[in-house]
Amino acid sequence: MDFMLGGAAACAACLFTNPFDVIKTRQQLQGELSKAKPGGPNPYKSVFTSIRTIVKSEGIRGLQKGLPSAMLFQFIMNATRLGIYEHMEKMGWTKDRGEHHSPFRIVVMGGMCGMIGSGIGAPFYLVKTQIQAMSKGDSAVGTQHSHRGTMDAFRTIIREGGLKGLWRGASGIMCRTAVGSASQLATFIEIKDFCHKYEVFQNSVFLTSSCASVVSGCCMVLSMTPLDVISTRLFNQAVDEKGRGVLYKNIFDCLIKTFKAEGFTGLYKGTMPNFYRAGPHTILHLTFWDLFKEWLSPYLSNPSPPN
Repeated sequence: MDFMLGGAAACAACLFTNPFDVIKTRQQLQGELSKAKPGGPNPYKSVFTSIRTIVKSEGIRGLQKGLPSAMLFQFIMNATRLGIYEHMEKMGWTKDRGEHHSPFRIVVMGGMCGMIGSGIGAPFYLVKTQIQAMSKGDSAVGTQHSHRGTMDAFRTIIREGGLKGLWRGASGIMCRTAVGSASQLATFIEIKDFCHKYEVFQNSVFLTSSCASVVSGCCMVLSMTPLDVISTRLFNQAVDEKGRGVLYKNIFDCLIKTFKAEGFTGLYKGTMPNFYRAGPHTILHLTFWDLFKEWLSPYLSNPSPPN
């Protein structure tokens, strides 16, 4: 049940935040390796410019591109990540001898759970990224794929690179999620403990979770955005006849090439939509997670429904 709650909470959050994920993906690919000419078209200059560009060229539905694969990734990754973490929590592995939460243990356990979850869900993130990047005309950025949908994307990727092609670039998303998960869970739990200790919100589950989520969302974005840019580019690049990426060999090759061509700011492309996405997503996700656990706790502790 812990696995199902984590996945369900992530899917509920994804419905609201996927448009910002689309914008983030487009901004991270715009001007990839300085391909965009200075003074040329800049369709994704800001969040609001990006929304106008997408709606104008693709309609309102364009803001929800890649939603099926995004939700599948969120369910699989977070069901695994939070399910394993909740099990570790119950086993006491995240606490010290005094039964207090240990920040070091939370960071290690959270990072490890994030790597496992994203490693399993990597194929869905690959498909999500490629579909979200698809556009036309002046609004097209990065490598353009011709997927007709989620299942067609899977068939195309397998045809080009075999089953292992579904995990091409997985190292990027695993490192990204490890860093993001570690910072997110560590700050979320520490802020929650602080609020409970000093009764900041009179032990309100919703207000306590929301406050902790805001802080953890900000920390997560700042820590993982460079790896987020790298994972987006690794996943979206075209492949050669052997199924290998034509632009980047691995994480370090992508990091070096991006930094040389675009500078430090290139590694933080898409930061604002990432804030808009990760903030609400973290708030909704972790708040739903806490609320689901609170609502279902009587049923989970007692097989028969309460009177």
